[in-house]
Amino acid sequence: MAMTVFDTRNPAGHAGLELGLLTAGIVSSLADAHAAGVQAAEERRERRAAYQYASELAEARGRADDLGRVALRAVRHVASLEAEVRRLRLALEQRQAHIERSRGAA
Repeated sequence: MAMTVFDTRNPAGHAGLELGLLTAGIVSSLADAHAAGVQAAEERRERRAAYQYASELAEARGRADDLGRVALRAVRHVASLEAEVRRLRLALEQRQAHIERSRGAA
């Protein structure tokens, strides 16, 4: 049978002991709640960081795709410019040959 404040010779000491035990239990519960809160905050922080990383990665992939398309267009444009330069050089050579033939005939 448990002793109560009313059955003891030192009711104040017994009440103090009970209050101390009750306070220790409350403090332990508060410490556990605090630790759980800290852990939950850390998990939220990690989830937020993972989401931000995934978002930035998706954005970077989108930019890479865009840059790839720009690069392909640039390569095609350079190829067409090179073809135009070849055509103009050939036309210039033909014109210069015609001029030289005309000078020789005159």
